[in-house]
Amino acid sequence: MDATREWLDAQYDARALVDDADAIIADWGARSDALRRDHPPLVISYGDDPRQAVDVYSPPPGGGTAPLVVFVHGGYWQALDKEHFGFLAEPFLTAGAVFASLDYRLVPDVAIADVIADVRAGIAELARRAGDFGVHPTGIGLVGHSAGGHLVAEAMTTDWAAHDLPADTIGPVVGISGLYDLEPIRRSYLNDVLAMSEQDAHDASPVHHTPTGPGPLLLTCGGGEPEEFDRQQRLLVDAWPGVPITTLEQEGGTHFDACTRLAMPGPLRDEAVPLLVRG
Repeated sequence: MDATREWLDAQYDARALVDDADAIIADWGARSDALRRDHPPLVISYGDDPRQAVDVYSPPPGGGTAPLVVFVHGGYWQALDKEHFGFLAEPFLTAGAVFASLDYRLVPDVAIADVIADVRAGIAELARRAGDFGVHPTGIGLVGHSAGGHLVAEAMTTDWAAHDLPADTIGPVVGISGLYDLEPIRRSYLNDVLAMSEQDAHDASPVHHTPTGPGPLLLTCGGGEPEEFDRQQRLLVDAWPGVPITTLEQEGGTHFDACTRLAMPGPLRDEAVPLLVRG
């Protein structure tokens, strides 16, 4: 793409474009703290680092095996954590699903390739331990926001046989304000920390990989977000013609409340929750 560094910086500086971004993030934390008091999660470790962990929220026992939905947070691969997003469990618990909020190591302590590997390893650990919390070990639903949208798309390209797991480990996926081509990220201010080479950005971009999971895939972003987020979605639709992909328009909305809407009555929750819970 032909764009200046200044233009890309403005397009991807999500916090600068939302006056109340810090208040929104603080609200995520407060709502998550309240939910954890009522639904203390089971913490699953999938590595030696404290961030290689998953919070697993389960609904009241209802008999049978429940679907599993895994959320992967954003933060441009360098911020936030699983505890901020426990509040998103509520609509999934109400629907009878188990909800897992997955954490991972952050850049610059590790490279983006390591972050991708962490997310794959976390999903694999959940699949292997499915019997511990009564969920299906296959057809796992994934949802990610921002960098998390990138990471769940990368999970769709995983060779699960390399993890001694079946090809259908992953089922439906939802990407919210995701990043699927990292070349413009490499050319923006974000790369001052991410330190990606051109090859790194190519190798970490879902648009350059072949999905192994069948989908379906739902993509959405806030209607008030910069045009780059809509373009990122269109790139993935064009790159993955074999996957059934739906794009959901959200009227208004910013990069941050595009995620919040998953827990609110409205089009995103109405489409995403049944998709992820029933496949």
